[in-house]
Amino acid sequence: MKIKKINKKTAAALLGLAAMGAGSLASAATWTFNNTASNTQGGVTATASAWANTVGSANTALEGGFLTYNGSSGLGVKNKDYANGDSNEGVNPEHAIDNDQRKDSILFSFSGDKVNLSSTSFGWVSQNTGYKDSDYSVYAYTGAGVGSLAGLTYTDAAMLAAGWALVGHYEGGSSTGAKPISSSIYSSYWLIGALNGTNDYKKDAFKLISVSGSTCKDSPGGSGCGGGGSQVPEPGTLLLLGIGLLGLTRATRRRNAR
Repeated sequence: MKIKKINKKTAAALLGLAAMGAGSLASAATWTFNNTASNTQGGVTATASAWANTVGSANTALEGGFLTYNGSSGLGVKNKDYANGDSNEGVNPEHAIDNDQRKDSILFSFSGDKVNLSSTSFGWVSQNTGYKDSDYSVYAYTGAGVGSLAGLTYTDAAMLAAGWALVGHYEGGSSTGAKPISSSIYSSYWLIGALNGTNDYKKDAFKLISVSGSTCKDSPGGSGCGGGGSQVPEPGTLLLLGIGLLGLTRATRRRNAR
């Protein structure tokens, strides 16, 4: 049986159908946390949990903490130092996400589609002497299964070995509002916290009101969205491509039969 080559018009049509199918999979959303630890948009639920490096006397390893709810200012963190009797932890500005002594972070776990975060928004930034800054660090989980943090440290090597990728250390400035996140990663787990890098002479403290990004059709822990954001077509898209290919094939056969 001789296999005929697809002509240029046929190839162009197929590429057009593929582009339409791939583009239809992404959708933008913003998850807002106003006195709540979870928010659902477009069938995707984001759940926040508090973390900080408060394990043991060395205070290097991460463990869970307590979220603080501050209305339209957003979420903050009281770490385990509060439960251990630290009178400053939990008091302004240490009821925010800060890096005074311990470094506070919030883990966002997404159920349903994976998410590529493009920005976060701070509803409050400390103006106290010595703080006046909102530098922040962002990680995304690219490993298999659940993105666990317990027992890890903020060092890049430890996070990488556990499946976490450093998205970036960012300068947040002294104003509230949207803060950028730049990455092609789609993940079910994102960690945003007060800067844990070096060479920062200011303390950082802020409250996080929302995260924004695009979703990709995949389940948590799945591989359909890939680290680079590649997307697997939905059944409906595949059906359209199949119908288009069938029609083009029949048209080619008719021309060849003449």
